[in-house]
Amino acid sequence: MKVDREMEILLNEIPLLHHVGLLGGSEAGADDDADLSFLIHELAAMGLVDGDDELPAPGAATGYGFPTKGENLVAMHSFSMASHYAHMRSLFVPVTFDDAAAADGWDIRCSPPPYVPLPSPATPRARCKSVRRKNGSVMTTSPKKCGAAAAAKWHGESLAGLRGVMYHMARDQHGCRLLQQRLDDGKREVDYIFAGVSRHAAQLMVDPFGNYLMQKLLAVCDDGQRMTLVLTLTADPFALVRISLNVHGTRAVQKLIERLSAREEIGLVMDALRPGFLELIKDTNGNHVVQKCLHSFASNDNKAIFAAAALHCVDIGMQIHGCCVLQRCIARSRGEHRDKLVAAIAHNGFKLAEDAYGNYVVQVVLDLKIPTANSSLAQQFGGKYIHLSMQKFSSNVVEKCLKVFKEVDKAKIILELLATPHLEQLLPHCYANYVVYSALKNSKGSLHSALINAILPHEELLRTSPYCKRIYSKFFLKN
Repeated sequence: MKVDREMEILLNEIPLLHHVGLLGGSEAGADDDADLSFLIHELAAMGLVDGDDELPAPGAATGYGFPTKGENLVAMHSFSMASHYAHMRSLFVPVTFDDAAAADGWDIRCSPPPYVPLPSPATPRARCKSVRRKNGSVMTTSPKKCGAAAAAKWHGESLAGLRGVMYHMARDQHGCRLLQQRLDDGKREVDYIFAGVSRHAAQLMVDPFGNYLMQKLLAVCDDGQRMTLVLTLTADPFALVRISLNVHGTRAVQKLIERLSAREEIGLVMDALRPGFLELIKDTNGNHVVQKCLHSFASNDNKAIFAAAALHCVDIGMQIHGCCVLQRCIARSRGEHRDKLVAAIAHNGFKLAEDAYGNYVVQVVLDLKIPTANSSLAQQFGGKYIHLSMQKFSSNVVEKCLKVFKEVDKAKIILELLATPHLEQLLPHCYANYVVYSALKNSKGSLHSALINAILPHEELLRTSPYCKRIYSKFFLKN
């Protein structure tokens, strides 16, 4: 009860007043004429003690343990922190008033508070600006609950009055679902929803629920509304990049890219994505946005992507997501854009061939069978085929070279294999054995016979080594 709480606080304050000398103690330099009648009146007003209309005469016994005028309270009741903790309990420990009175000599009489009937609970209503009390403070209802309440109230009714809370509805699971359903009701409802959420497009695109509404809104809005969304999203140079990097936002941006048709819209989106191209292309979510641009836009619209890919081909080609985007760039580029990109990759072919991801990019370039590119790669690989054949990733590139190179360049690879003084080390090697097998398959004539003759002395090794089973079964069991 409130009265009990206030009484306990006053009881705990009495020893502290002793301690600081406020009750007339000479050690604290207090005034000898200090009058404590005000404290008695406060206790009487609270119903803790019996108050009198008139103050007690000087020197008369008060009955409350208070010193009379001129008496030294410190001399009467010496105070120490130890005695204070011994007699005065913590405010947080329940105290019975009988025990307190017995311990301190207080005559406590506290009448119960008057009974006040509680108001009957009102019927709960969903209101956006409703308030509630919690720990003595006023709190407003959360916006998401406002959105859910609005969704429940306005199901099946006009959306004209929901513009103020439509953003909050879109971030609520049920509210977002309702708005998506209302988008199918015609142009009027689309206009209402667009007016309510278009200003918050960037926030809704990264929202777990709001992104679904934005995707559907992009599919049904007209050209003017779509242009408004594009201008909103590209006003901040990095806003569209941040949205594309988000796990929810990437889907909404991909849907936006699918719906773009005007050259002006495409130009605005490409200009907004360009500053974060390198980050987007390496990101789990962002790389899908770049690939959607490559798939949806014409080659000339993607020229900025092709130029950046050629400039950073080594950096992105040696990354798990980047190598996929780089392969898509090769497939979608045309004319001079593809020539520059292929030339840049071929120029760095040896470094990429040894990489876990870059080797796939080199193989794609080899499959194009562009004479200038393959010639550049053959020149870089020459004299290093043994080294490349004994590595996990580059051995795949050597196998591809044996398939797509011209006969002259194939002969150089096979001659390098024959010239090695330790062919018996390549045959049982876990990676090089595939290169030898591919050389046997893609050679013919005298070169093929020379390779067979070099392998024959090692027939016993081929029979026992687990890595030579393919070579032995294909070229020796038949004979």
